[in-house]
Amino acid sequence: MNAIFYIYFQSFPLIFIDIYHFNAGEEGLTFLPIGVGAIVSAVLYLLWDFILRRAQDAGKPWSRNEEMRRLPLACIAGPFFVISSFWLGWTARPDVHWIVPCLASMLFGMGYLCLFMALLNYLVDAYEIFAASAMAAASLSRSSFGAVLPFAAKPMYRAMGVAWATSLLGFFSVALCVVPFAFLKWGGKMREKSKFCQYLKAKKREEAEQVERERDEKASMEALQEGNAGQQV
Repeated sequence: MNAIFYIYFQSFPLIFIDIYHFNAGEEGLTFLPIGVGAIVSAVLYLLWDFILRRAQDAGKPWSRNEEMRRLPLACIAGPFFVISSFWLGWTARPDVHWIVPCLASMLFGMGYLCLFMALLNYLVDAYEIFAASAMAAASLSRSSFGAVLPFAAKPMYRAMGVAWATSLLGFFSVALCVVPFAFLKWGGKMREKSKFCQYLKAKKREEAEQVERERDEKASMEALQEGNAGQQV
């Protein structure tokens, strides 16, 4: 995801400077729709959080499922990536006004932030006390791809042209869109095979049993105290 994110950024100078002849300052302003899209995605995230809280308060079964709590947003966000890539690639032409490809990045901002927040929170929900390690592993893989692959952006765009190079990002995005749906369907089974999740499950069971024992002991003590009080009377 990070690799596509940074390669997408590499396309902006090639589009808005080479095709539309913007200067560096004007080209920098074309990133603003990404920020607008990020703000919209933040609003969507807050709306989903409100829906989730209401479902939890109502005791809805799906609200207790790790996948259903976070991944629906990721499933929605994925197509934004795809639409944005093809929109940008095939409208970046001298005969099309610059605002058209510029607005494509709004969907990109929406998709990226929604996807990032959804998957990050999914890791925290799924791994709990091991969340820091899970996020560190995810951050390492994201940063590695994000650091290396953007070096191929300019050669790729020079060789394939803006339309097809950006479309290639769209095709990769289509493949990545499947991942949240796969986790939504098989995430529970995958977590059952994880040693970390198995440990968490056993730990929760032990804690629940401990709470139950303490409750029983407290109830026994209260009953004993009531019995003693009754005898004294």
